[in-house]
Amino acid sequence: MGGFFERLRVVSRPRMVGSVTIGHGINEFFSVVIPPVIPLLVADFDITYSQAGFLLTIFFVMYGLFQLPLGIVADWVGKKRIMLVGLAGMSGGILIAGTAASYEVLLVAQTIAGISGSSFHPTGMSIVSDVETQATEGKAMGVFGFGGALGTLAAPLIVGGLGAIVGWRVALVGAAAVGIAMTVLVVVVIAGTDDETTEPVRAGWDPFLSSSERRRLVRNAITVPVSREIVVLSLLTMTLSLQHRAVQTFTTAYVTTEIETTVSVGNFAFLTLLLGGSLSSLWAGSLADRFSRALLSFGVAVVTGIFIGATRFLRVPLGLFPGELSIPLVAVWFGIIGSVMYANYPVKNAMISERAETNYSGSLFGIIQTVSAVGSAGGPALFGVLADQWGVVSAFPAIAGVSAVVAMLSLVLMVLD
Repeated sequence: MGGFFERLRVVSRPRMVGSVTIGHGINEFFSVVIPPVIPLLVADFDITYSQAGFLLTIFFVMYGLFQLPLGIVADWVGKKRIMLVGLAGMSGGILIAGTAASYEVLLVAQTIAGISGSSFHPTGMSIVSDVETQATEGKAMGVFGFGGALGTLAAPLIVGGLGAIVGWRVALVGAAAVGIAMTVLVVVVIAGTDDETTEPVRAGWDPFLSSSERRRLVRNAITVPVSREIVVLSLLTMTLSLQHRAVQTFTTAYVTTEIETTVSVGNFAFLTLLLGGSLSSLWAGSLADRFSRALLSFGVAVVTGIFIGATRFLRVPLGLFPGELSIPLVAVWFGIIGSVMYANYPVKNAMISERAETNYSGSLFGIIQTVSAVGSAGGPALFGVLADQWGVVSAFPAIAGVSAVVAMLSLVLMVLD
């Protein structure tokens, strides 16, 4: 945590970046708050696992569909307003889920949470981009990513733990209460800032504007210059999300299959993957302010591909550590994968931030996060088919192959720069 506060102190607007980072943690926490209690929901509502899985499907469909529209709205009416309303809406959705009397109410709750949550990345990332300079964008995005990773880590630990002890209803209501309290904290912190760049850059609320002026404001709000760099960065974002979601989805299955252990041990390896990713967000963000970002992205992609691909052959060293002795090796291995794989996020975000002007940054990050959602949805499905055909262990080299695409897109960015 010392590295986190050290980097937060050296960004241009630590108070604003810190508050948005807290919001990122809340957003990511609520995004994965249902999976830890799915077995309890299945038993309590007498539903199938496919029905339980659809609770996540409806969340991420709404999460993806509304990012661009809300990013456009944020550019027009103010990014802080939309971000705070979204965080409050997520808390409300999870609160409804915790008191749901039927499966249908759970679906409604996840719909509300998904739509509300879709507002965060277009607003939060654009706020960080707006208030930071090119010299500090990498560090700021690293801090931002670290907060999100901590939120992701907290969900299975807090909600899963509470659910097992006091039941899923208390766990979800407690999670909603934490979200509301943290949102209030974000409001208090943001209230002490004076950042004009995060306010609406158009006088959209002026009652004296003519209808033609209002139409012009709306046209400007949805105008994002689509350069070659933006197109390549969008493809890079989609490819990264595809790979990362695939690795996340199949890490537990790989560990339980390869070393013939329990799901709990597999989840421990998944936890170390996320922990490694949270730590790498900080150092990678700092490097992005010191070196060529496109070159850094290329190097990270190559190393990521090597480590994920080598997972196919992890059985050889595991043979030297039979039984429970192999668990620490697997945990360390996936921690390393997480640390290199997630390093590309703050680097990529810093490259986008370079090209995000204040008057359309919300719209731009809305586009970026929409294509990210496409990759996130496609990765698990695509590599799930490969795992069915070849086995989950053999699917990992295919996941590693995606790194070649990331590396190629990074090279294109170097040429364009």
